[in-house]
Amino acid sequence: MLIVLLLTVAGSAAACGGSSGASPTTASTTRTTTGVDAPLVGPKTTPAQDTQFITDVTKADSNLATYAQQQGDVALQAMLTDGTGFCAFLRRDGSIDQAILDTAVGAKSLESQTHLPYSVATFNTLEAVALLALCPSEQSLVPASVRAKIHRLGSALGQPAG
Repeated sequence: MLIVLLLTVAGSAAACGGSSGASPTTASTTRTTTGVDAPLVGPKTTPAQDTQFITDVTKADSNLATYAQQQGDVALQAMLTDGTGFCAFLRRDGSIDQAILDTAVGAKSLESQTHLPYSVATFNTLEAVALLALCPSEQSLVPASVRAKIHRLGSALGQPAG
């Protein structure tokens, strides 16, 4: 089971997270903390990166593996959207705390459709693996202590940590 990686940074903010359900590459949102409109641009990933993300997420968290088996394509899309959405928010916001909050705000209304397990561990897994597989260049935006935990997770999953 995944060690809760971002709990120390996220605090209770991640408890509100979920799958964003909208493609982060096409979404445009308002950053709630500043009121400034800023386009939300997701990472440009390859099908291989997307597959690696799903594989690593289901390895890292047995609840997400069960969820993927039970919900099929809905689960895969929800997890991938949450991961890419988090990357997009982190890039736009420049703050892991704000990215977690923005992901949560965008996700909460769709949880009833996606049935994504609603826990801090679930979202920490999705966000940590996203930083490994989907947007490793964004790791520079998180505190060094969190990067160290992400690198350990990458080693455990047999993947470079970026």
